[in-house]
Amino acid sequence: MPVRRSPRPPRRAGAGALTALVASLACASLACSPAPARAPSSAPAPQRSLRIPDGDLDRAPRTVTAAEALRDLDDARYAFEHAYAGPDGRSPLPPPSALARARDALRGRAAWRPDELARLLRDLFAAPDGHLAFGHGGHTPLRLTVASQPPPGAAPLLLASAPRPATAPLVDGAPVMNGAPLADLPLPAAPPRRPVPPVELTRRADGVPVLAVRTFDSAAAAALASLPTLAAELRRAPAFVVDLRGNGGGDYRFAERFALALTDAPLRGLDAREVISVAAAEGRANSVRRRLARGDVPEAARPRFLEHLTAMERLAEALRARPSAAPRTELTTRGALLRGRAPGPRGVRPARGVFLVDRGCASACEMLLALVRQIPGVLVAGQNTRGAMGVGEVALFRLPRSGVTISFGTRAFRDPLGDFVELRGFEPDVRLDGADPAGDAAALALRGWPAGARRRGALTSCARR
Repeated sequence: MPVRRSPRPPRRAGAGALTALVASLACASLACSPAPARAPSSAPAPQRSLRIPDGDLDRAPRTVTAAEALRDLDDARYAFEHAYAGPDGRSPLPPPSALARARDALRGRAAWRPDELARLLRDLFAAPDGHLAFGHGGHTPLRLTVASQPPPGAAPLLLASAPRPATAPLVDGAPVMNGAPLADLPLPAAPPRRPVPPVELTRRADGVPVLAVRTFDSAAAAALASLPTLAAELRRAPAFVVDLRGNGGGDYRFAERFALALTDAPLRGLDAREVISVAAAEGRANSVRRRLARGDVPEAARPRFLEHLTAMERLAEALRARPSAAPRTELTTRGALLRGRAPGPRGVRPARGVFLVDRGCASACEMLLALVRQIPGVLVAGQNTRGAMGVGEVALFRLPRSGVTISFGTRAFRDPLGDFVELRGFEPDVRLDGADPAGDAAALALRGWPAGARRRGALTSCARR
């Protein structure tokens, strides 16, 4: 499921009848009320439908002619223009000159395989965005992501003169092209794994409780609902560890409720900028529909997914019924103040709560860190997180001729302390490189803040130090 908005409603100012309608429908699925709308990004235009037909949600792709590839490029451009939030300060579209070169490249060949077209699109629309991905489904699915920004001054990958090697060299397990690590290998079949609970509280021999939170996916809503109660139990311990390794994110509301249950101190919420459009709503509905069609949603969680799907489809219908409205509006929330809900002293005991992270912590997991790093006495230990928080609420699109898929975020987020960097992630206060990270984290929680560890100062947070 996409990352969801905070349930705490910011103040709303009047912005016209359309904005009020859009806000109420959009936030019906997000349990929130939006801030004032920004100016529309463009003049009114006919609204295309980007809804993926039910039978095509995971259909195999196909090779297309140059003319078909050009039409798919135009659909991709439309999706980005009308739905992509993009990192702050960047246009959702590449420069017109880059689009022109891409069209010339497509005309230069009679046929394009789906993997070739996906790579061209990835190179054209590349941005420092950990959620942005291209690929296709079928029997041999492919997922392409830009794992880091190209080096300063590097030519766009699309225009690189050197041919792509049959087997690209690897850096940190990802192939490299023109200096930029790329994840562009066919997705292997997932090996069978022993089921593990999404939330698990254990106690080590040294007495330190360790709470493993392995996902914030709404499919695990029943287990995630216990997090506030477990937070109260952690606060009663002299020291504790929250193990977030491998937590790829999900529904941010579960993360926020957990953070607020750990403290009664005020926390600054993440700034958010959300795209409201037919394309964004249809793309987010596509993402939910594919999960349901694949059968990876537990039966107990289906009502929640269906409720979200219904809200997105209603929003798309309502926006499409306003043909004179701008095709894209942005709603912005800044400076929201969240109140901790825990009873008793502010924060946890000094330097006694350790959050253990690695490169698997992403999206809503990183949004949790953006909050708990403001709580007095919290340390973040382990490795850098993935760096996939800046653009969330993922939408899915499928280009109708080739079957190439595009997924990207329709909401942009900003860390209130300013320490997060997309694709780099959060840097830990203390790096743990040993063979037993959980044990090292527990020892760190017991002995307190280590000498030399950088403290996050009170001037960067509204929380008391």
